[in-house]
Amino acid sequence: MFGSQLMFVLFILFLSLSPVYGTFDQLQLVLTWPPSFCHGKPCTRIPKNFTIHGLWPDEQHGMLNDCGETFTKLREPREKKELDDRWPDLKRSRSDAQDVQSFWEYEYNKHGTCCTELYDQAAYFDLAKNLKDKFDLLRNLKNEGIIPGSTYTVDEIAEAIRAVTQAYPNLNCVGDPQKILELSEIGICFDRGATKVITCRRRTTCNPINKKEISFPLN
Repeated sequence: MFGSQLMFVLFILFLSLSPVYGTFDQLQLVLTWPPSFCHGKPCTRIPKNFTIHGLWPDEQHGMLNDCGETFTKLREPREKKELDDRWPDLKRSRSDAQDVQSFWEYEYNKHGTCCTELYDQAAYFDLAKNLKDKFDLLRNLKNEGIIPGSTYTVDEIAEAIRAVTQAYPNLNCVGDPQKILELSEIGICFDRGATKVITCRRRTTCNPINKKEISFPLN
């Protein structure tokens, strides 16, 4: 009797730990602001525009992770260059990043494999590039008066992005909460088919303790 109960428990545990494919209903495009990311890190290049951190599938119970390790190295030079232009590994040189591809491999294995029902590897990276190009965040922020090198309230930045995307973004900051935080990442969420921008289910926002403003650093 005890043996059969133990087997049942182990079976349920196995099911709970098994990867789940194709259950996502949101995609979050996470964009990094390199000057903030590279503070205190050994970056070999610091682009003056937002770059892709990842494209993350999400469902109502949480972010989907590690659904399988199936990354295949990119071979076509043009394809590697186009992806590196938008999704660079800031800790590696351009040539090294395109050769090693460890950043793309990590992000695809952790996140991309969880939306293979709609997007195989090629479609996943193409989608990330297209969504990045759809919203030139730096230009859009400048058009709304948000310019690198100054400080702004969280609401001012969020509203500037909402004015373009029609939905509130996720905002992430780095630094000491007791001091002025730096804007480090912006997340824009899309529906399952990536045809419509929606408000992220689990919104994150920079939450300075003693300061009303956060920094959008120039360098």
